[in-house]
Amino acid sequence: MPYQLPQDPSTERRARITAWVTFAFAAVLVALLAYFGYIAYEGSRQLADAPSDSTDCRTPAMLGWEYEAINYDIGTDAALAAEADPENCTARAGSAGDALTGPGGVGLAGWYIPSAGGSGPAGPTVVLAHGYGSNKSNMLDRAAMLHGAYNLVIFDFRNHGQSAASATTQGVREAGDVRAVIDWLEAAKGPDQIALLGVSMGGASVVNEADRDERIDALILESTHATLANAAQARLDRAGYPLSMPGSWAVLLGTLIRIGEDVSAADPVQAVGRLDERPVLLISGAQDGSIGPNDAQDLLAAAEEAGSPAELHVCEAAGHAQADDACAEDYAGWVLGFLQRVLAPAG
Repeated sequence: MPYQLPQDPSTERRARITAWVTFAFAAVLVALLAYFGYIAYEGSRQLADAPSDSTDCRTPAMLGWEYEAINYDIGTDAALAAEADPENCTARAGSAGDALTGPGGVGLAGWYIPSAGGSGPAGPTVVLAHGYGSNKSNMLDRAAMLHGAYNLVIFDFRNHGQSAASATTQGVREAGDVRAVIDWLEAAKGPDQIALLGVSMGGASVVNEADRDERIDALILESTHATLANAAQARLDRAGYPLSMPGSWAVLLGTLIRIGEDVSAADPVQAVGRLDERPVLLISGAQDGSIGPNDAQDLLAAAEEAGSPAELHVCEAAGHAQADDACAEDYAGWVLGFLQRVLAPAG
């Protein structure tokens, strides 16, 4: 048997250290992949798959208003009138038909509410677009301050309220839902001017439609993110998840894999820069933990750079989509003052 020199102890120690470092690195890598895989799966599920969780089933009739049902049987609203607490309903109104559909043939339901001031169908009309997890009933409080002067259209996005189930795309396909509603409005009523008011995801949707639709004269964006990555990061931070920035990228990648749609393609900061000098009102809550801390300022800067007359108002006490309640008097003044300045009086 040939003689073997004894192994250098330092060589053995280096080999053991290398093995442990390699093992530790592999363990950390596996843990990170598992963590970001979970973030991607659960985040994308919440963004795309979760349907509306709002139990608000109020109708304009409950406020004493005349209205038309758009693409559903208005007779089904009678069951909602019997609800003891219409903001926490157990009954469900009728589902959307196929007379009004968004991209992919998804049925959309809504209301047309003529102005209390009697401006007629040609009068200025405001289309209200709700946020994620909400529905058209949740927009009635905002509609109340507009009802006296403006015709109103309020509708349910896909996967929300009475509209048909379909993947939520955070403004990508929802912009097409807005276009379908405006097509209906133009054909059925022919208003001289159209303004859009969108909250959160609704804001992302309306600004992406306005980007390519010259029929829209003015925009109001409330609690709207500049980029979806910012919003995802803010929500991860609020929920206490570490590594929120790469986590937000994982959510976007997970959504792309889940539904085959790049939801960041609807980032409002890009669309607002292409509005061809149309006026924009931005409303934000200082306590909003669901969008990036600088998102409202980023949208304002993008609009101003593009030459759009833009203004930003911040409700110091408001969280996400709460400015209409937390700063009710100021909110009404911001919205009505803006519309009076940018839309011509009816008639």
